[in-house]
Amino acid sequence: MLTNRWYPVLEADRLRQKPIEIKRMGKSLALWRDAENQPHLVPAACPHRGAALGSGRVVDGMLECPWHGFRFDGSGHCILMPCEGPDATIPKAMQLHSYPTREAHGLIWMWWGESRESYPPLPFFESEAERVGSTDASYILPYHYSRMMETNLDIHHTPFVHGNVVPTGTRMVDFDAHVEGDRIYSSGVLVKEKNASQGTSKGLPFRVDLILPNLVLVELTPKLRILICATPVDETHSWMWFRYCQSYTSSALLGKLITWISVKTELRIVQKQDWRVLEGLVPGTIDAFDYAFVHADKAIALYRKLRAQQLEAQAAKPMESSAAATTRDPLRRVPLAR
Repeated sequence: MLTNRWYPVLEADRLRQKPIEIKRMGKSLALWRDAENQPHLVPAACPHRGAALGSGRVVDGMLECPWHGFRFDGSGHCILMPCEGPDATIPKAMQLHSYPTREAHGLIWMWWGESRESYPPLPFFESEAERVGSTDASYILPYHYSRMMETNLDIHHTPFVHGNVVPTGTRMVDFDAHVEGDRIYSSGVLVKEKNASQGTSKGLPFRVDLILPNLVLVELTPKLRILICATPVDETHSWMWFRYCQSYTSSALLGKLITWISVKTELRIVQKQDWRVLEGLVPGTIDAFDYAFVHADKAIALYRKLRAQQLEAQAAKPMESSAAATTRDPLRRVPLAR
């Protein structure tokens, strides 16, 4: 996984008054909102006896363990041990690592990497930030996130997998893909073979842009786009989030109807068609396979190359962050509260 990056981990409107537990980046995490409604993210297991903090409650903006009532503030500090009284000295072992967290664009984001005094801005497609009447959905798939990322760059599977939903030709023309920093831009047209042979490009134009580590924007039509995120749950699963955005109308109600229908079609038809193909793939990351690419796969090849370069640079300078800290040893000696 690429480190020192912001990763979306949950839709913001799913985190309300109660804490919840999620699994991302191979770790079980507890999320809650403080008294100012700001989100906080810590390991899910209480350092005291391992209870699931996501099953606790929020008291005065602090996360309370459901087992013994230990309370933790947004920085992960234990500020109360009821069994020891208000004047007890709280051991350092009761400190939880608090992951830097932001809320923006209808999502909650976590920083996966080294702690620092200031953090880079959140990666996002600003053109989609203020779309009217958008609709979101999410689910977890049993595939590595890198597999899902490159699948979203693959447009030329459309006529073979989704031809009954998006009727189009099979020939890719006017295709281009290039890299600019952490972004990959690609565009082209899918046309019928007879149109290609006649030198015309009348067909289905598309655009797919990617921002590392895990955001994709697909332009389905000039006025209908889909934002896609693939965040690692662990080495074999991905949290998939997508948002349909439209610019057909400025009416929030009508726009919501358009995108709601799009999402329902996506969930009930399009994604199921993809899953039938994905189920037949050999499990693993994209690093385990050396495929024979063609020109229409250029965006995928660029993603592989860019990701490999950054993973190589990352390996040359190992992360020394608490985000990669090992699990606590439950048998180590810790000082008792006094």
